[in-house]
Amino acid sequence: MPYQKRIPPVKVELSIEKFNLLVEMLTRYTQMSDERVAQLATKMKDKLLRYSIPRTEEEQDTKVDIRFYPNEASEIIYMLIYNVDDLDISTNYFEVLQKVREAKKQEMNNE
Repeated sequence: MPYQKRIPPVKVELSIEKFNLLVEMLTRYTQMSDERVAQLATKMKDKLLRYSIPRTEEEQDTKVDIRFYPNEASEIIYMLIYNVDDLDISTNYFEVLQKVREAKKQEMNNE
């Protein structure tokens, strides 16, 4: 059986500054007391530094092409929202979600 090249389907292009910010965030998370987050951060940081591809566009603007499998994208999202405690939330979006779901359920029952 020939070797099959599997390219992760989730693509993100970041500027150099945003790439550095993401890797710095992961570096800080590797030192957290939550073992799950620390292990995920270490794994993702290693992957980013090993497999990310710097690309220079026609305008000499350099972007970093990052590819994720869906489970890796899920892990990154988890880590991004894990420690965001300083946001002031003015709306209870969970209640909004429940109302939308109920309206969708009613719509499905009416059809």
